[in-house]
Amino acid sequence: MYYGWRIVAVAMLALGLSNGIASYSYGLLVLPMGNEFGASRMEMMWGMTAGALAAVLISPTAGSLMDKRSARMLFSVGGLCLAGALVLLSLSRNVWEFVLVFGGVMSVASTLLGPLGANTLVTRWFSRHRGRALGITAVGTSLGGLAVPLLFQLLIDAHGWRQASLWLAGIVLLVLLPPVLWIVRNRPEDIGLRPDGETTVLPGQGTNGAAASAELPNLMKDGPFWRISLAVGVLMAAFTAVLANLVPFAVGHGVAPKQAAFLVSAISVAGVSGKLLFSVFADRINLKWALLAALMMAGLPMLLLVQFHGYWMMVLAAVSVGLASGAFLPAWGAILAKIYGPLVFGRIMGRMQPVTIIMVMVTMPMTGYLFDRTGSYTAAFLVLAGAILVAIVGFLPLKVRGHGE
Repeated sequence: MYYGWRIVAVAMLALGLSNGIASYSYGLLVLPMGNEFGASRMEMMWGMTAGALAAVLISPTAGSLMDKRSARMLFSVGGLCLAGALVLLSLSRNVWEFVLVFGGVMSVASTLLGPLGANTLVTRWFSRHRGRALGITAVGTSLGGLAVPLLFQLLIDAHGWRQASLWLAGIVLLVLLPPVLWIVRNRPEDIGLRPDGETTVLPGQGTNGAAASAELPNLMKDGPFWRISLAVGVLMAAFTAVLANLVPFAVGHGVAPKQAAFLVSAISVAGVSGKLLFSVFADRINLKWALLAALMMAGLPMLLLVQFHGYWMMVLAAVSVGLASGAFLPAWGAILAKIYGPLVFGRIMGRMQPVTIIMVMVTMPMTGYLFDRTGSYTAAFLVLAGAILVAIVGFLPLKVRGHGE
């Protein structure tokens, strides 16, 4: 078996643990920590805000490091930070220490082990099968989102949130660090291999035309950079808004809480399915159309939910949004690698992430504000659908070939 698939397995594991802990498990700490500290719900939400702001600042530097430094060292630092953040959480004495942990150590971990680090590493090991490899890698985000919160909640129920955090820190060290140290290598050339395990360099393999240079283009004037940033940012914002608001939307239209909670599971399962489907077809289709399909699958449910409030329509909307998330996450990395090549991949994604994160940060309070003002999600869903339409129009002129061709 080609060694690159071992790299994919480690990247999946890193994505799953970092995403499962930093994002999906955040809500598990809100009630027990908030009750112990006497903190309001808004105060507990500042941890997510602090983490997002820190990621905006960290991502460009992290992307440059991923291009120039040892991936094994950076993944090890990420694993130590992830475990260290959990230890610090267990020692927190007030809500502001909790916020600082998420805005500092946890943010470093989720940046180095998240899509930026994992996609940069996997991109170097594949060329013809890059789309498949990135699609399989992205499954880690959904699997982590399903498994890690379940494990963490079991530990919290059995030992309390402080001891549970310590247990989870130990699991991270035992499960993640050994494969990182034993398996991760920067590039196939480091162990005498070529991308995809080929014995000869094939046409179009490795870097792409004008993208073969390790020099960054002028991104402020780079049309593809901004077209992709807009499309991915809008998709991330729409997905996050739906994930956070679909359950209260359903309950507000008479759906029982247990049935409403199933909608989140439907999004997760559809996300896994979307990533697996992408991994099968990614290297046979035009990546531009994959991302456009994701935009349409995210936008259509917004319009349908404005008009139809039946439960099964909500299920269809959840599945559509989940499939969109499964397609756009690996397609994002594959398109960047195709246009810019692997030599500058980390720096490109590192500079693009702040743009997408800011769009998510703006969308979340906007959604809440519109609901508070109107008493429904209609205005928020229409704004999101309009933003997706703008992203589609802006993305259509993109040509997915070697940059500068």
